Amino acid sequence: MMNSIQRVADLRQQVYETLKARITEGGFDPDTKFQEINLAQELGVSRTPVREALAMLVRDGLLVQATRGFRFPNFTPEEISEVIEIRLLLEPHAVAKLVRETDAGRLFALAGRIHQTLDETGESDAYVEAHRKIRDDIYSHVSNRQLVAAIARYEDFIHFIRINTLRRPDMRRVSVNGMAKLAQAIGTGNEDEARAVMTMLLTQAGEAFKTWAAENAEQRQG
Repeated sequence: MMNSIQRVADLRQQVYETLKARITEGGFDPDTKFQEINLAQELGVSRTPVREALAMLVRDGLLVQATRGFRFPNFTPEEISEVIEIRLLLEPHAVAKLVRETDAGRLFALAGRIHQTLDETGESDAYVEAHRKIRDDIYSHVSNRQLVAAIARYEDFIHFIRINTLRRPDMRRVSVNGMAKLAQAIGTGNEDEARAVMTMLLTQAGEAFKTWAAENAEQRQG
């Protein structure tokens, strides 16, 4: 159960941020139907800010209009392939740039934080949220903020799928091992290895995402 929203000027923004945080943390089942009246009652607000917040989530690509409410979008393998193609152009370049332009001490510290997070979460369910925090930490060190903004544009789209794929122990194991390799490359200042590992991680993620999308499509048809 979510906490009631505090009554201040911009309720719409509060409702939006509350729902978005819960979505990106995996707090809703994939088949959830989002309805204004139910959410308004749960959050303790009127339907208007809920309606406006849901429209903002549609704008972000996190929800789509459905019969008498909203639902999560059904991503096709083609849509996922297109997003992965863009990410493959952006993210390997970004981590290589980070390694090339950051001093050894900061790289070593960043790698240490990644390894510590991996040690703390291992392959548990806690890794799902830890994965996002690791990515945020990595990209906070990239000097080109427009590049970071371009990467962030697809983060919410991907994170919803990522949550569902990383719930599988085998997928978590692959991701954890890949992140450990990325941390090693960052810590040793190996630009080419960092680029190669990020490429590998994105390729593996793309295959996992497409498998998830295909399985979801089969379930809906069944």
